Amino acid sequence: MRLKIADHSLYVDNVFLCYAGAGNGRSDLQPGHYPVSTQYAHVHGKTLADAVGLGWIGAARECDIVLGGVRGRSGPVPSPTALGRLLALLEVAEDRGEPVTLDVV
Repeated sequence: MRLKIADHSLYVDNVFLCYAGAGNGRSDLQPGHYPVSTQYAHVHGKTLADAVGLGWIGAARECDIVLGGVRGRSGPVPSPTALGRLLALLEVAEDRGEPVTLDVV
């Protein structure tokens, strides 16, 4: 499965999933290619997606990549629904043994 963040949006296999932006005090996301997996984030106290080398993907401003359903003044408004959809898709891909990658452009 291929994830892509472009123009402040997250796409899954080229289909729009939600808005995405930098969190955790960052001003932008580092362009690149990152493997993604689900892991328990002790610092956040829940299971999140982890873009290895980039950081946690979640629905809180403390995450490195914030997922949201709408855009606000300072980026996407965090959305637990968007995170739940992404985690469900990741679970299916991981169960199939498919590699999951994130491209930030």
